[in-house]
Amino acid sequence: MYTQGGDIGWLIRKTAFEELGHLVAQHGGALPWEVIARGFVFRGKTFLFANQARGIFKPAEMPGGAALSIKTTVPREGRTARYDDLDSDEGFVYRFQGDDPKSWDNQLLYQAHVSATPIIYFYGLAPSVYQPIWPAYIVDFDAAGRCCRVVADDANLVPQPATIVADTLYQAAQRRYVTVLAKRRVHQQAFRLQVLEAYEERCAICRLPRRELLDAAHIVPDRDERGVAEVKNGLALCKLHHGVFDADLLGIRPSGLIEIAPALLDAKDGPTLEQGIKSFHGKVLHFPRSKSARPAESLLERRFEQYLAARR
Repeated sequence: MYTQGGDIGWLIRKTAFEELGHLVAQHGGALPWEVIARGFVFRGKTFLFANQARGIFKPAEMPGGAALSIKTTVPREGRTARYDDLDSDEGFVYRFQGDDPKSWDNQLLYQAHVSATPIIYFYGLAPSVYQPIWPAYIVDFDAAGRCCRVVADDANLVPQPATIVADTLYQAAQRRYVTVLAKRRVHQQAFRLQVLEAYEERCAICRLPRRELLDAAHIVPDRDERGVAEVKNGLALCKLHHGVFDADLLGIRPSGLIEIAPALLDAKDGPTLEQGIKSFHGKVLHFPRSKSARPAESLLERRFEQYLAARR
């Protein structure tokens, strides 16, 4: 296990992990760059989590030779990504910076690998928006292929310096499991960002414009083979209408016509039911401006059939 950098290097890294946890608790899993760029404070001094221009980063003041963080960036429209990172069945494949495995940046990766040092992986979800994954470990360093493999582990199980992990099989199995969960969160966050952007951060039914009260709802559930995490299979819905939609008490025809289940239409209750739900019966869904982002009619039809089946 890692010992490099001594106690100070470990304490800086530990502080970075803890402060990152506070940021995620405050802002959610998708962090905008301006939040990440504030850095964190250790013993009265501000350290950066990452560098905007470079994908592999270690603060100059931090002892040791292992990276503190790596970053995958989603470029803005018309720009080319510096990294072409990939998912793999065994984790994330992270491309080296440049072609020389012995360059300064890539040696920061190598040192993290050989010393089993935990790092932060800022995975790009959208331009200037990142999903932090930590603690992450570099378990392979492929100099010939100019890439490495990154896996995640449980944040509650970050080992202290010089700790020996005896059960390597258990550790490997645990990291595979945590990595699968991390990849799922990455895809869910990316789906949410894309759907909310397509619907201009408003509920497609009631037009509520509060981002924190909006969900990216799947038209066909993601457990279905056709339930792909793409904008065409998504609707931006407020918490209330997402719940009614998921309960099959609200159906949407392929044309966008909204139907409320008879059980709700016949019920008598307060303003939430009357104005918040029943009033949208017969109204038309607010579609995205971009035709390419509009929900697929075939998916709406499949989901509407599910709604009708629930009424029988």
